[in-house]
Amino acid sequence: MALSSRPMLAFPLPGASSLIMGPRQVGKTTAMKLAIRALLTSRTDPLSLMYFSCDSLRDKEDLVKLFQEYRKVHAGRSYVFLDEVTFVDDWNVGLLHLFNAGYLRESSVYVTGSSSVSLYRETLPGRPINKVVMYPLNFRAYFDAFYRKLELPPQDLANVSALASAADKLIPYLNQLNSAFNRYLASGGFLASAYVEGDPLPAVYERYKDAVLADLARLGREERYFREVMRSVVEKYASRISDNSIARETSMGSHNTVASYLDLAEKLFVARVIFRVAWDAGPNAVPLPRSNKKVYFTDPLLYRIMKFYTMGDGRLTEEEVPKVLEGVVAEHLSRRYNAGYAVTKTGKEVDFVVGGVGIEVKGGSASLSDLKLDRGYVLSYDEFDLAGGKAMMPASVFAYLISEDRVFYPLTRGPLSARGHDVHRGTEKGHPVRANAKKGKKASKAGSSRLPHEAAPPKRF
Repeated sequence: MALSSRPMLAFPLPGASSLIMGPRQVGKTTAMKLAIRALLTSRTDPLSLMYFSCDSLRDKEDLVKLFQEYRKVHAGRSYVFLDEVTFVDDWNVGLLHLFNAGYLRESSVYVTGSSSVSLYRETLPGRPINKVVMYPLNFRAYFDAFYRKLELPPQDLANVSALASAADKLIPYLNQLNSAFNRYLASGGFLASAYVEGDPLPAVYERYKDAVLADLARLGREERYFREVMRSVVEKYASRISDNSIARETSMGSHNTVASYLDLAEKLFVARVIFRVAWDAGPNAVPLPRSNKKVYFTDPLLYRIMKFYTMGDGRLTEEEVPKVLEGVVAEHLSRRYNAGYAVTKTGKEVDFVVGGVGIEVKGGSASLSDLKLDRGYVLSYDEFDLAGGKAMMPASVFAYLISEDRVFYPLTRGPLSARGHDVHRGTEKGHPVRANAKKGKKASKAGSSRLPHEAAPPKRF
């Protein structure tokens, strides 16, 4: 069934004027309108709110004329929302003129466009406007919006004992968290998928596919190459791959062509590339040269969309669930930290490393010994444990605790991928007695709440 049709959705706007980018169909227009509703609720003067869908404008002259007419109605401070501005020829020139001519003086301006790539490379020299990315809802935002808001702030990954203590506080909610996480793995954080009865894939697939193909055509890219690269990503999901290996298995032949299409997938906010770092790397880790990479999708629904697009079957099988779970953890880490993967001196892979902190994703039965580093986390289904510098907790709890209550993120591209901030080593302190989660003890028998189309994983999400 669909989630609540009346969730308390509220998307605080970025603090400064912004070019808002993000995946196709993520809900940028919806976010604008929710922001307008919030401003009206706070008794903001309606005349100070200007929303316009720019797909009916031809060029920069039309854009300037629009503001000339608006300023006849309201001359003071304004909140300006320009949706689909990339439909306008030379929109950037027109917007820069509006800033320079004073039409946008003391105003907050929010701009979206269908082509994130064109916004990605656009600049407005000297103008106070930032670039931000609207991603699909992370698990915290998803759970808070559609289930219940838990009054527990985001935790610092570097402080293992403190994060483990916060995890204990979520034990009473574990059944509901796991139930929500099951659905999140199948339907993702796209707003449109949350309101669909049953499987959301048929409702969103065609719209998303057509939008992405329109981007490819606009950019002069070959759909055949894009499809081949995406199929390789799906087939080797959560495994190490290289540009050369994809090139050998496709018709492209060139690793440079493969790299360009993976880069395009990142700029369309479809994919997230995770590089290998030294297992003992600190917060300023850089990719190791000539190492394989791991490629994930930025939302679990995108895995199903790309699987259906490339293979004709978007169902999520029991065998695929652990891989999709790993992708969710990768994306949640990458929105805040410089995340890489590592291989120890003995050849054991560590799923993710952030500033020397390791994260091993199991999903089912797990043990602290699964993590081959001295410090970090093992993600289970419903088990908790703590010893030394390692903590074990359910993946649903971990995803909730490391997520921030936000949908807009600054656009930054560090050495590993599109980044947030780094995590630094910290001193571990003692952990309080764990009342309901002794070593190896399961907190509860959390129900699966599977969707009808899902396989029945006996002990996994």
